[in-house]
This record gives sequence, structure tokens and C-alpha cells, in this order.
Amino acid sequence: MIELFKSFGGVTAIGAIIGIIVAYFTGMSKGKATAQQKATERETEIKLEAEQAVRQRQTTVSKEASDVQSNVSRMPGSAVDDELRSDWINKD
Repeated sequence: MIELFKSFGGVTAIGAIIGIIVAYFTGMSKGKATAQQKATERETEIKLEAEQAVRQRQTTVSKEASDVQSNVSRMPGSAVDDELRSDWINKD
């Protein structure tokens, strides 16, 4: 009878060890999945910010080009020539 209890005790100890190992690896895999999800969210956020910055820069450049074109179209021809000469002359 004592041998029977010893064998059940051994089985119980082995079962407990296996349970602890399974719990450890389950927790580790859940933690890894959570970390991967957070990293993916961070990457997505960075991409969205970069795209927004590009769109904002494109809008700014387009508006500036439109303003220059509008200013040039309102100037008489000689004023445009004078403006170009003053900006493009080598002043060395």
C-alpha cells in the first residue's frame, strides 16, 4: 500500500512539473503575441505619421508653386525679366 502511495506521489509530482512547464510556455507565447501586436501597432502609427508628413509637405509645395505662378502672371513682362535678372545674376 505504501508503494502505491509513493507511485501516486511520483505521478503527482511529475504531473505538477508538467503543468508548470505548460503554464510557462503558454504565458510566454501569449506575451510574445502581445509584444508582436504592440510592435505592429507602433510600426503602423509611424507609417501613418510619415504619410501624413509627406502629404502635408506636398500640399505646402503645391501651394507655394501656385502662389509663385499667380504672382508671376500678375506681373508685367518687364517686371518678370527684372526679377529674374536680379535673382540669377552671379554677384561674385
